[in-house]
Amino acid sequence: MAGDTEGKVHNILSNLESLDKARELFSELNYDPAHDPISRQAWGEAIANALAEDPQVIACHDDFKIIYARLDSDGLFLGDERPVVNKLLKECPYLLCLFSDRQQQQWHFVNIKYDEDIKKRRLFRRITVGPGERLRTATERLSLLDLERIRPDLTGIYPLDIQTNHDGAFDVEAVTKQFFDEYKAIFRILEDDLCKQTNDRAWAHDYSLQFLNRCMFIYFIQRKGWLGNDCDFLLNFWKGYQRSEQSQNSFVDNWLKVLFFEAFNNRFHGGHSYFPSEIKEALSLAPYLNGGLFTENKFDQQHKAVVSDRRFEQILKFLERYNFTIAEDSPLDKEVAVDPEMIGKVYESLVNVSEEVDERGEAGIFYTPRTEIDLMCRLSLVDHLANHLGEDRKELLYQLIFALESDEKTNADKAIAEANLWSALNERFHEITILDPACGSGSFLVGMLNILDDLQERANRQLGITEASYDRKKRIIGQSLYGVDVMEWACHVAELRLWLALIIDAEFTREELHVRREPLLPYFSFKVRCGDSLVQEVGGINLGHIAASQEIPPPLKARITNLKNEKLKFYNSDKTCQFHSVDALKNEEKRLFSDILDARGHAIQERIKAVRRKLEGPQTYQIGLDGKGAPPPHQMDLEANQYLQEIEALTTELAQTKVSKKALSAAREVPFVWDIAFVEIFEGENKSFDIVMGNPPYVRQEAIAAPVVHGVQVTNDKREYKAKLALSVYQAFPHFFGYKAGTNTAAHRIDAKSDLYIYFYLHGLSLLNSKGSFCFITSNSWLDVGYGADLQEFLLKHSHVKLVLDNQVKRTFANADVNSIIVLFSSPDDRREWALDKTARFVMFRVPFEHILSPVIFDEIEEATERKATKEYRIFPIQQSKLLEDGCEIPQEEETGKAAGPLIKTARYIGNKWGGKYLRAPDIYWTILEKGKGKLVRLGDIAEVRRGFTTGANQFFYLDEERIRDWEIEEEFFKPLIWSMQQINKLRIMPEAANAQVFVCREPLSSLRNKPGALSYISYGSKLTTEKGAKHTVAGVRLPDAPTLKGRTLWYALPDVDPGQFVVPRLIRERFFLAGNPHRILISDMFFVGDFKNRTEAALGVPLLNSALTYLCVELFGRINIPGRINLYGPEIKSVLLLNPASVSSGYTNLLAKSFDSLCERNILPIEEELQQEDRIRFDATVLSAFGLGELQEQIYRALLEHVTERLEKEQTLKRQSKASSV
Repeated sequence: MAGDTEGKVHNILSNLESLDKARELFSELNYDPAHDPISRQAWGEAIANALAEDPQVIACHDDFKIIYARLDSDGLFLGDERPVVNKLLKECPYLLCLFSDRQQQQWHFVNIKYDEDIKKRRLFRRITVGPGERLRTATERLSLLDLERIRPDLTGIYPLDIQTNHDGAFDVEAVTKQFFDEYKAIFRILEDDLCKQTNDRAWAHDYSLQFLNRCMFIYFIQRKGWLGNDCDFLLNFWKGYQRSEQSQNSFVDNWLKVLFFEAFNNRFHGGHSYFPSEIKEALSLAPYLNGGLFTENKFDQQHKAVVSDRRFEQILKFLERYNFTIAEDSPLDKEVAVDPEMIGKVYESLVNVSEEVDERGEAGIFYTPRTEIDLMCRLSLVDHLANHLGEDRKELLYQLIFALESDEKTNADKAIAEANLWSALNERFHEITILDPACGSGSFLVGMLNILDDLQERANRQLGITEASYDRKKRIIGQSLYGVDVMEWACHVAELRLWLALIIDAEFTREELHVRREPLLPYFSFKVRCGDSLVQEVGGINLGHIAASQEIPPPLKARITNLKNEKLKFYNSDKTCQFHSVDALKNEEKRLFSDILDARGHAIQERIKAVRRKLEGPQTYQIGLDGKGAPPPHQMDLEANQYLQEIEALTTELAQTKVSKKALSAAREVPFVWDIAFVEIFEGENKSFDIVMGNPPYVRQEAIAAPVVHGVQVTNDKREYKAKLALSVYQAFPHFFGYKAGTNTAAHRIDAKSDLYIYFYLHGLSLLNSKGSFCFITSNSWLDVGYGADLQEFLLKHSHVKLVLDNQVKRTFANADVNSIIVLFSSPDDRREWALDKTARFVMFRVPFEHILSPVIFDEIEEATERKATKEYRIFPIQQSKLLEDGCEIPQEEETGKAAGPLIKTARYIGNKWGGKYLRAPDIYWTILEKGKGKLVRLGDIAEVRRGFTTGANQFFYLDEERIRDWEIEEEFFKPLIWSMQQINKLRIMPEAANAQVFVCREPLSSLRNKPGALSYISYGSKLTTEKGAKHTVAGVRLPDAPTLKGRTLWYALPDVDPGQFVVPRLIRERFFLAGNPHRILISDMFFVGDFKNRTEAALGVPLLNSALTYLCVELFGRINIPGRINLYGPEIKSVLLLNPASVSSGYTNLLAKSFDSLCERNILPIEEELQQEDRIRFDATVLSAFGLGELQEQIYRALLEHVTERLEKEQTLKRQSKASSV
């Protein structure tokens, strides 16, 4: 039945040239016919005049309407459609809009995603039908609108049911997934083909990507009509080859490469006699693209592999199935088609599933959704402009930059004009520089380009400046946008997307393009650079920012200015450019940087001479009024010592400069070094970038490894690379880390457990100028874990934590096991602790980001001075000095137990739970802290907490009944074991729960002669080899030699461990427990265990650990970096608050014990059920009453349930998104 419907829908769409055909379509989809016009009288002149006639309802079902509107223009323009839809929504909340051009040749089917709040901006999603459009996606998605799909008998279907069905049918993610799955399949087939021919997997991988990118690019540009005025050019090009009777498998070499390397490079000579005349004409008039994508490169020349005709036809059929649109979506407008953004999604998805060397599965790259990118770009721009124009202008700037609708832009532009700010803004728009240091497929660069282009167009309109859209975008990219990525082909994808963003508005005829002297596509080679953003080494010497701190002599400044101008000329393919190739310009960068190092060395030498003169020359002192002259000898010694220290530091600096110069001279390739690659930025007037933003890769510390750049890896030793990462951070902020270049040591060492993005934070901050703005989206782990302490302390002292944004209803990365946050920071200065009086703002949004792209909301957030909650968000503003105090460990005088001095000066910062306390914690948490003052205690203060025991080889040590029986292992050598959450059903672990065993033998082999079972089992184990488990486990090593076992005296002897008085699970979903372990059963490393320091407190400590109050703290303080689950490690467990067992009065002791005994008799339930049980309610009432907090019980329950529900619903949202994407 569905197939029949799709066939009929396809036929109708193929002939959709009249309103009657549109009516026929919805009749086929089982909607009732209608002929109801809608008056435009009260609409306003501009909106009404956009239509050729009154819109009309052409079909319906109950109150769901299909409304047709014919635009009074020859094209379909989103700016005309959106105001019309906004008018219709006021009368018809449930609708599908159908737009056509004046001639009814082009059609838009527009879905407006439903939202109960009609005041919110609505998301528009459209399907395009018309000449040149492929109909597969349109047919499949529009067929889903059939009412029979909701209920076959068509009864009991409500408007909201239909609207929900429509929302699903227009889901862009479903098309994205379908495209990606098919792209991945064809990519692998092509890659395998080429690999079989060459036995070179890495080349096959890179060439396949390049080939598919080139083919997709043709699909985008043929829509412009620039290839023979044929929107189906590539298909017809292939058909022409098939008719030409050329030799088999020659299409790619003899036809496609002519298009790539001749026609697109303005070198088509017409001598190819086998081309038909119409194809010759198309090729001779093809646009001059240049720019690198269609330049013959090393991948084209490295091997002579053949892409067969059969394989190309398979690729062509895949591409022919989809509509390609050059326009990239905005947060409020999406087309159900393949746009350049989808190429980015495909690339970044491929990185994570590939097994190739340069795109490891642990690359940790996840595609940032368009809405988050848009939000981050706008926040960064508001902050940057406020830094230059004044904080008092911020409200106006929010209004300007967050104006998305046409009427909002009109009002904002008028307000800016009244404030006389357009000239100042225009100046900033021309000077701003933006960097993404891990740019991937260029999503942030494209996002910023689109916003800057809109702002610049509005500024031009206000100032009377004429600038074509193509020229404006080209200038913005050339002047303002910079990206770096470690993967070379990622840079190519970023370039491709920037090219497509540039040509979308390029209105040139084929003839104009052909006679155009400069190529249509500029060179992006110096805008998007391939390299390691974190470690800039040449010959083992770190060259990061080595020249930036020195005064540059005037002649070199002139050369820097000249280089900047020459780069722009090269970018624009200006024939007056001094350099005619990428390599020539890179070599000039290298020469200039080398000369800067020479100048630096000379300046250091002169400085050393000057200091030596002070040290060795005669000292003169002014005689004071008292007749005394020279200072005492100790003061003179002090000055001399300072001079000597300065000479020593300068000598070290000079030596480093010389070594760097030598390493640079010896380097074959021009290396990626910030000061070389962007010398015009770092040696220019502003010294660094205005905005640094992006989404750095999420790589856990154990997986960090040196990347492969241009086929070269700095080191294959992970530990060595991490040391280089740490050193580069110390050099970037020597004052904070106490780094001494002479000894190459740091007094404050960065936590070795830091994930890779921590280094990106610090490096990104170091790339900002003094008025810069920093905006990242990353994992939220650093807010709450130990390795985040270094970054937290640095920010609190040396930067302004302006915004930390989270979203409780929607996860940004559906395919990543991480929860993310967006941050906005100021430029840092680690030479002084200037930021402690600044206010940090933590914001938890309660609605999707699409609903908060509003100047009003961010104005409110900026003005908030205390905790506040609205239906859209919850905010916690707090002074940074208070955050520092909260995260400090106070040193105590041993004898008095009092603090040793002023807190901030003497305390050691150990980290704070920024996520748990300031983003996720409800108001009741702070009420508990206030009312429970003196009654609460951290678990880590009264108990020793440690991880459960690790066997080192579960395959050997874990036993089941069958293994014990087969090997006849003696009973004395196995003990009960708890290794799974499923084994713990009650709040006290009883022996019967331990239905697994662990092998425990600490006797030498010589003592086991009379224990044949154990002896033979150990012998068997010595022949076993390790299995691949965790990422750091190496398979195939004999157990006695395994790293986890060989350090033991006897490899098979488990350490003698204390099982602990209580047990804490590492993962919590719905069942909460911190169970007692009265029988001292062995507990595996799937748990943490603990003992109360005062052993007598265990009787009350375990019950108090299981109060709802403590469960709430667990929920707040646990890591939320795994979908739907709380992840607990030692630091989180130690931070958990509980009511102090030492404070329980004797009158409550027996009551608590008795109440807890009752709880322990039954199974632990999911928390929603648990909190409804009478014994649980009595127990928590007893606990809270014992501490005078009884009136808080209901609020604690409500907060705990809300947080758990939000966590689980977020997980379910992901599953629904994934399921919808697979439809």
